[in-house]
Amino acid sequence: MSKALNFIKKSNHVLFFLAVTLFIVVISVEFISEFFDHKYEPPKIALVDNSDTQEQIKQTQYTKEYFAKLKDVYIFTLSAKEIDITQHHDGEIYSMFTGSKVSHDLYNGHFLSRNAVNLMFVRENSKPHMLLRKDGLLLEFSKARVSSSEEEHLLNKNVYLIINEDTNRNGYLDHEDSAKLFTSTFDGKDLSLILEDVGSFRTIENNKLLISQEGQSPQFYTFDLTSSTLLTLDTSIKTSREKL
Repeated sequence: MSKALNFIKKSNHVLFFLAVTLFIVVISVEFISEFFDHKYEPPKIALVDNSDTQEQIKQTQYTKEYFAKLKDVYIFTLSAKEIDITQHHDGEIYSMFTGSKVSHDLYNGHFLSRNAVNLMFVRENSKPHMLLRKDGLLLEFSKARVSSSEEEHLLNKNVYLIINEDTNRNGYLDHEDSAKLFTSTFDGKDLSLILEDVGSFRTIENNKLLISQEGQSPQFYTFDLTSSTLLTLDTSIKTSREKL
């Protein structure tokens, strides 16, 4: 009888151990699955056409978020999941932002918010200035820097990588569309196009950029922010065949 009880007791311990192990395995699998189900997806902005007045106008729902302060200018990002391609920003700014959400996170680490579609530059006791007259998708923003360090070079202008056209006609602004590189003054004015079909850019020395261009014939360029000079780098590969 005692042997039978000991056997049952040991069996219960084994079953309990197996149950705990199975529970841990199930929880781990669910955690891993959930982690991989939330892979990073590039930002994607839906385009809404409100030109048909017979339909109800669908207003863009913005989220305003503090980005940084540059000299006497406060910079805010505007994010949205969809934008109205018939809308432009001038004197109607205040009515457009009626009911917009406000992010209270003032410690965003100076990174552009996901689905950033515009930038607002604000001075105290002054009306706000919008970077883009028509919303687009802001991929990167390097703000002007008046002091340099080993990690960062001087920049006398702001630099932006922006998608503002649905070049593949899929109804969205996303990473498959052509990106353009722009500059502006530190307060977001005098927006100027540098180059289209841009892959990426980086600051290589004070007020100088290295730019890669996409397309069938990829190119590399340098751009001097002080003189606004764009130069092509000759990176062609030349070969010759020896005569045997």
